[in-house]
Amino acid sequence: MKTARISECILLVPVVGLLCLGGGCATVRHAREVQKGADSPAGERLLRASEVGLASNAVLVLDGALRIALAYHPSIVQAEQQLAAATAQVYQARAAYWPQLGASAGASRSTSNTEGQPETSKANNSFSGALSLNLLVYDFGKTPARVRQAYARQIVAAENLRAARSDVAYAVRSAFYALGNAGELEQVADEAVRQYQSHLDQVRAFQEVGRRTRYDRTKAEVDLGNAKLNLIKVRNAVSDARVALNRSLGLAEEPGYRLQADPFVVKAEADADALMARARQQHPALQALRAQERAAFAAVDEAIAALYPELVLQAKVSEAGRHFPLTWNWSSALQSSVDLFTGRQQSWRIAEVTAQLRIARAQTTAREQQIYQDLKNAMNQADSARQRLSLTDLLVQQAQEALELVDERYRLGAASVVDVTDAQVALTSARAERVKAKFDHLTATAQIAHTVGEE
Repeated sequence: MKTARISECILLVPVVGLLCLGGGCATVRHAREVQKGADSPAGERLLRASEVGLASNAVLVLDGALRIALAYHPSIVQAEQQLAAATAQVYQARAAYWPQLGASAGASRSTSNTEGQPETSKANNSFSGALSLNLLVYDFGKTPARVRQAYARQIVAAENLRAARSDVAYAVRSAFYALGNAGELEQVADEAVRQYQSHLDQVRAFQEVGRRTRYDRTKAEVDLGNAKLNLIKVRNAVSDARVALNRSLGLAEEPGYRLQADPFVVKAEADADALMARARQQHPALQALRAQERAAFAAVDEAIAALYPELVLQAKVSEAGRHFPLTWNWSSALQSSVDLFTGRQQSWRIAEVTAQLRIARAQTTAREQQIYQDLKNAMNQADSARQRLSLTDLLVQQAQEALELVDERYRLGAASVVDVTDAQVALTSARAERVKAKFDHLTATAQIAHTVGEE
């Protein structure tokens, strides 16, 4: 009776395993739910503005834009899932340390006719079942090398996630500043239209009393038309900037929110060497390349370990027979195998992964050089924008005073309409240049943070 129960257990093991794989496993259920995609989170599907409270009456500040993008942007969702996949690969690699348990079962019915004997249709039953156990004893470091590679790839994926977050944050800041820049330029252009309209009204009044010629009126009308054309171009730029900001947030619609810029404060950048030291410690792309170096290093260990044999402990318990109770047997073995000659395939594999290790080191060096160059360029742009900003403040003041003086002279008949136009163009240009310098400084500051590796 005891032997029969053992036989039944051996035969039931594969059945239980199949039931688990068929639908009872939580991992399988989760995979099926993902396949259906019914409850996909934002990022795997388009984010709706209403989900994050963006509407036509909403006010969007930079911190709020960053929170939305860092939570829902598709590139961050992709990087998160790549990290999840790399983590799963670590567990797959570590599974080689554990015993590998297998089970099999079978039942057959067949005849046993032989030549020279009377044939019969009588069939006999046959049953079999087995449990097997394989345990890796030693492989000269091959499995540990694979595990180290998996861990290194996990670090790469984690750093790529940080890089994705940093890239998205920089894209949001750049798009936010670009929209702010376009919005303030629209105000400058709108103010220019109002001033040209005021000047045209003045010229018309002077012409009616005979103090100005028809040329003055025509010139003022042309100037007003050009100012309106420029306003149309600027408004189109505002629309383009809004589309770019919406995309950086992960949206594919226009919610109609209003932008609220943070108070603008000019800050001096830190020393380049200090910033570069921070970049070496925290830049995600640089850290990912260093992890790839470690993966390449472990690949060399794996390739060398492949030259040596593996020691595997095997154990098996089986039962078979035509009827219950079945006849049982067991076996155990310690196996080892090694390739004696493969056309130097393994030697060339070592040469390949050694070259890949050297390539990884060179890539790290090249990336560090690129970071330093990008950092210096961004610092130079920030310094240039800061100097331009201080200069344009003075230019705007001077241009405003010059326009007021020319307007007064024009009313007295001591200046021409061309003089007024030139003064107005100078003021508009100075105001626009001040706006550009302001947002160029903000963008360069964001570029410095991005180059250092900050979110």
